[in-house]
Amino acid sequence: MINKAILVGRLGRDPECKTAQSGKLVCNFTLATDTGFGQSKTTDWHRIVCFDKQAEFCRNYLRKGSLVYVEGRISYRQYEKDGAKQYITEILANSIQSLQSRSEAQGAAGNFDANAYDTPAYGGNSYNSGSSYNSAPAAPAYGGGSYNSAPDAPADNFADGIPNAEIPF
Repeated sequence: MINKAILVGRLGRDPECKTAQSGKLVCNFTLATDTGFGQSKTTDWHRIVCFDKQAEFCRNYLRKGSLVYVEGRISYRQYEKDGAKQYITEILANSIQSLQSRSEAQGAAGNFDANAYDTPAYGGNSYNSGSSYNSAPAAPAYGGGSYNSAPDAPADNFADGIPNAEIPF
């Protein structure tokens, strides 16, 4: 059986982080993904939950509007509120990667520390909750670069000739 979700989108709000009773850091945020173009364009909202080092990464480096790659599993839970059952669908993230260059992230994040991505503990601009850190993160799909290189200049057009202003993110 496979339960895997891969999303690329923008944060709808700043991450909210709390310390659970167990002492684990838990971070929640919403992620917007778009489908379609023009008048048929729709936005889907996803609840993302991450823990420990990933939560620390999100708290320190992501802000509302940040473009990110999220990989994780779909989780369903329910609770009772005012006698009615409430159902929640969440993505429990096991890998989160920023898809912005340092200068783009600074614009989206306000007081962003551009030197923070140079720390090997985060493997560049991503964190994967596996047993080892990413030593060479994949090149981001949207204008970023590897953590040891200077940020790439954003392209005016993609290969299909669509201007950046027309991209649904």
